[in-house]
Amino acid sequence: MTGDDLATLLHEANRDAWESLTSALGMADGQPSPRVGRLVQHLSVTKRGYWEALASALGTPAVPGELNLDGVCDWEEALARTLSPAQLAVHVRYSERDLDAAALLRLNARHTVWHAGQIAALSRAPRLA
Repeated sequence: MTGDDLATLLHEANRDAWESLTSALGMADGQPSPRVGRLVQHLSVTKRGYWEALASALGTPAVPGELNLDGVCDWEEALARTLSPAQLAVHVRYSERDLDAAALLRLNARHTVWHAGQIAALSRAPRLA
């Protein structure tokens, strides 16, 4: 996969109208479960961690500290698009796993969709006082 392909994959996981983080968050109206907030925080921290590992291995910038999760999603899609085939093949160590940069970006997309599904399920569940 190219940087363009991986940016598209991240965009679909983050922003697609169906089955994405954005669509799941759009379902969380009213008073969502507190778990939704924790999942959003977890995704923000985890995405920053992926990009911190990539920055260390590739010499790319780290995620700007002032960005919220929405901004991190935009930022990562733009940066992924710029990565060369050589950069995508670079070895990255993340959470005691050895991956190449492309595999870490695919993990990022899978992880986003995994938690988007949890957010969607929590958003559909009735809240009891």
